[in-house]
Amino acid sequence: MANFQLRQFHFFKRETLADLPEAFSRPELLMASGGGDLIFIADAEGSLHILNRTFTVRSLVATSDTPGTRITQMLHITQARMLLTIEENVASATSRPVIKLWPVDKLLRQASDVQPVVVKYQQPTNTPYPLTAVAATPSLGQIALGFAGGHIVHLRGNIAMNKSTKQRTLYKAPEPITNLHFVTDEKGTEVTLFATTTAQTLVFDTSTASGGKGEVSVLEERGCGIGCSQVNEERELIVARDEAIYFYNIDGRGPCFAFEAPKVLLRRFKHYLLLATAAPSTMVAPPTLASTSENLNRSNSSLLQEPESRVYSYNDATTFTILDTKNKLVAYTGVVAGGVRGVATEWGSVFVLGGHGSLDYFSEKELLEKLDILYRQNLYPLAVKMAQNGSYDLASVAGIYKRYGDWLYSKDDFDSAMLQYIQTIGYVEPSYIIRKYLDAQRLINLASYLQELHTAGMATSDHTTLLLNCYTKLRDEERLNQFIHTQEDYQFDVDTAIHVCRQAGFYEQALYLADKFSKTGMYLKLKVEDQNDIKAALEYMRRLDDREVSAYMAEFGRRCLASLPQETTELLVEVCLRGMDARMNSDATDGASAADPTVEDGNEFGPQIAPAIASSKPTLSLRRIQHLFADQPIWLAAFLERVITNRWQNESEPRNDSMTEEEESDMKAAWNTLLELYLCGVESPIREPSLVLSSKQSPKERALDLLRDPHASIDWDRAYILCASNNFNEGIAALYEQRGDVAALLDLYIEHDDVYNIRKLLGDHGEKHPDLYIKALHYFARNPQHGDNRQLLTECLETIEKCNIMSPLRVLQALGGSENSGVTLGMVRGYIMRQIEAKTTRIRDNEKVIESYTKEYQTHHEQMEDLKSKPVVFQSTKCTSCMAPLDLPSVHFLCKHSYHQRCLGDVADSCPKCQVQNQMLEDRRRRQEATAKRHDLFSEKLQTANDGFDEIAEWFSKSPFTFVKLVDQ
Repeated sequence: MANFQLRQFHFFKRETLADLPEAFSRPELLMASGGGDLIFIADAEGSLHILNRTFTVRSLVATSDTPGTRITQMLHITQARMLLTIEENVASATSRPVIKLWPVDKLLRQASDVQPVVVKYQQPTNTPYPLTAVAATPSLGQIALGFAGGHIVHLRGNIAMNKSTKQRTLYKAPEPITNLHFVTDEKGTEVTLFATTTAQTLVFDTSTASGGKGEVSVLEERGCGIGCSQVNEERELIVARDEAIYFYNIDGRGPCFAFEAPKVLLRRFKHYLLLATAAPSTMVAPPTLASTSENLNRSNSSLLQEPESRVYSYNDATTFTILDTKNKLVAYTGVVAGGVRGVATEWGSVFVLGGHGSLDYFSEKELLEKLDILYRQNLYPLAVKMAQNGSYDLASVAGIYKRYGDWLYSKDDFDSAMLQYIQTIGYVEPSYIIRKYLDAQRLINLASYLQELHTAGMATSDHTTLLLNCYTKLRDEERLNQFIHTQEDYQFDVDTAIHVCRQAGFYEQALYLADKFSKTGMYLKLKVEDQNDIKAALEYMRRLDDREVSAYMAEFGRRCLASLPQETTELLVEVCLRGMDARMNSDATDGASAADPTVEDGNEFGPQIAPAIASSKPTLSLRRIQHLFADQPIWLAAFLERVITNRWQNESEPRNDSMTEEEESDMKAAWNTLLELYLCGVESPIREPSLVLSSKQSPKERALDLLRDPHASIDWDRAYILCASNNFNEGIAALYEQRGDVAALLDLYIEHDDVYNIRKLLGDHGEKHPDLYIKALHYFARNPQHGDNRQLLTECLETIEKCNIMSPLRVLQALGGSENSGVTLGMVRGYIMRQIEAKTTRIRDNEKVIESYTKEYQTHHEQMEDLKSKPVVFQSTKCTSCMAPLDLPSVHFLCKHSYHQRCLGDVADSCPKCQVQNQMLEDRRRRQEATAKRHDLFSEKLQTANDGFDEIAEWFSKSPFTFVKLVDQ
């Protein structure tokens, strides 16, 4: 009896069809199909019946009229649209089987008039043996025939047209051939023939590429009965034996499917195996051989019996079983009364022909119905497997896992339930599972789920937080390290992980993550704020670029300076200098690229990399660093001294030509800040040896040297305010000297009664700036009591007199015009006497000039009057030009010059001899007329003249108003 060890279900619906066509009532029916939407039935009378989907029957006589002739085998070749039939005379022992090929399309159109193609072949022996197996390739290029005598005959050629057919015997077995199957590849070039006997399983290579030699390979020294083998879509041979079902490929035996039962028939439907099994009964041969074996010799009939095996009868009540090989279960089992005469798989269903002419219809249930059956029996693993094999979408499969997990959870099997919930990741909301495992006793399961959630890349920052909290609450440092250190692809929010580890006190894990994922800010926070390891933080920052150092120093710089001021200052100096060099080089590169467009293409990185380099231009600025030293002024002074020394105090290199605008701003800020620190008395703890300032100087002295340094770029206004607010007069004086404002410098000296510097200033700049003596005169006039003031007063008066800086009247007003003046007449007696004498001499000279001008004017006036009122007598007898005696015609001019008319030529309107002098007078008059309108020239001369009155008098002497035109309003 069958010993089924697999789970049995009813996944197929069985229905016995009624009102069958008359063909089904005939005895000893044979049924075949091949996936061509048709079912073929042959009866014992030699008729062939064709059924379509609507069970419409077309019948024809397919055998000869000889009594006892019938169709013993049928093979539908779907691709070639041909039906192969084997016709045998069961009443004659000497007749040979006839192979016919029927065109299916013609049979459907005109069944009664179709003539088949009879395939010609030769019997392998003189003794006729029954034809027990037949196979054909999809293109009908090859046919294999298996005989009860153990011969396998191979036909090759244009078999459908019965032309050029070659025959050869591939193999001779000592036992009957029971089954033949061809398998081909997708292109049809590789052809393999599987064969079984009652004692062997064989394979032949009948490909054209191999020459069709048909070399045989024995797969196993065991065979099977007739109809108990099939081939599947994977080009495997399936063999059904009593103890199990075996799978073979061309290399040998593969997997085995245990199913113990006496097998009568094997067919294949999708991924199902259709089995007909029977209980052992009397040793009766199968119907296709029974009638034939009656006519065989008793010795030959013994060949049909498998060694040490039993033969079962189709006439017994047969059990029909549908095996699901993918899901390892029995999809259906039931009894077919009268035995299974044939099985057809068409139209997505299975048709089983019973021994009493019944036809059972088996339709597969929907997948949802199958799953409902499994749900009711709580067979969730099988439901998952069936859904996966049934091409269920992943979301639906996850729903099955969820139901399975819920069922296990309800049974308090939390560990197993979690294994199922893990399979739902990506399809079931994680919060649904997380809420079930929030109890402290189930944190281990929750941690497992969350870790798988991260592995699948479905975790959020909240999930990371929860997972790490689980590890930290469990104090499971090992799993925490495993989660952090062994991840190949970190599928979690790193920032959240670092934050949770930091809060729980797992600083090493947080530092590892921050370092691995370049979370620089978090790494420095851990080092500075949590571990107070300032030295390590500074070493870490040395590996960063200048932009990052600038950003992180803004956050951590003060704490670093408070702990390690010297090391922090050195780092800032290095970064600041590198940033300035990088900016200069970047700007130089930009300038070269703008000037020469080919520079970019010449770059070794190519034109694609150059924009990336330009975009990484550093933005570090010294001005952004200075605020870090708010609590460390002495280290700010050290920082600025170091930067200034290494960057801006190299006198041999030009500075402004290659300096960027930002660096220039940094330089000014550095000088100004350093000056302010010196004025506040701040002294650097580290003396920079290369600094131009002496290390022995006090801060005020260093500030003064800084102001006098020609390379120092100090904002004058800011420096002045600083010096003034700190009462640093020497610095103010240096600023005035730097600007060249000697007047302001003299005011400063006067304000502080610095007679020495006043005298020095007058000696150095008095010649170029005479106005300084005016201020000095006023100062000495107010303060004659100082010892040297009388001498300095005398020197001022001499210089004013020499350079004519002031009029005597203004000098006297300056000396005695104030109540505070202490100047006596004796101090200025010499100056007054010289001025009076000079003025007296000048008056006398002016009177003489006036007298000469008056006489000249009177003479010219009388001449003009004579020319207007008295006749002119010309007494010249010679031509002024040629000195020849005058003759008529002659020309006489009022200047008493006479000429021959011929000597004058075309010029007769003026005297040639006096023409040059007259022209000079005319040009002078024109210039005077033009100058009279240039008031700006008059104002300019008046501003620069030593004596303004003389300039006005000279201007009026040129009669400027003579040329003024009066406009009648």
